[in-house]
Amino acid sequence: MRRKSVVSGKAGADVASGRAAFYEMLVTVFRWLPDPDLLRKIVKGDFPDFLVRFRELDSDRCNSGVRLLNSYQSSLQGRIDEEVLMELSVDRTRIVRGTGHSDLKPPYEGLYKRGKAAGESVLEVIRFYRMAGLLPDMNNQESADFLFVELDFMKQLCLREQEKWLDDGGLRETITHEEKFLEEHLGKWAGDFCREVEKHASTDFYRGFSLILDGFLTVDKKWLTRLSRQIKE
Repeated sequence: MRRKSVVSGKAGADVASGRAAFYEMLVTVFRWLPDPDLLRKIVKGDFPDFLVRFRELDSDRCNSGVRLLNSYQSSLQGRIDEEVLMELSVDRTRIVRGTGHSDLKPPYEGLYKRGKAAGESVLEVIRFYRMAGLLPDMNNQESADFLFVELDFMKQLCLREQEKWLDDGGLRETITHEEKFLEEHLGKWAGDFCREVEKHASTDFYRGFSLILDGFLTVDKKWLTRLSRQIKE
């Protein structure tokens, strides 16, 4: 039967590759302490330039986030690098470790997902990883339900989808895994974290990326729902 979809073949692979790159960017921004390389990218405007490629996302949240990134870039003129890196490092630590506000919990699914004990959420996520046959990058010894581990898992699923578009085998299963993971795990709780970061972050850089992360996950869920529906026709 001929595959019917919103995209096909190389076009589908290109979309999956772009989504993988977006997830990788989100992992990079939040996962590591800011360093001179990150600062160079901010000063040069690399992030807004990268995000221009995704203007068709048509997300108000993403667009608002990009405006905050541009505002932060402009505010750095004349500032000392070490001072900016310290500002970013303190803000990132407050966000990731949940020390900035009582409502801003660290980004673990088990702390945000309602009606689930933290340990139960971790086990469910691990079972999903094993079911999909992919293990995300956990070299940093973080829990399986840590935000950036889950983002890395989605990146790997996108890369697998990219391959499946070209070899015409297992595409439907891969897209189902992506859709289900966002529906049952990452997309079910990360938005709450993003909204707390938006309220309590002290820099427009991390506030902007919280909007971009929230907006992208919403758009990606809609895309996968549409794609899944059409490849089943």
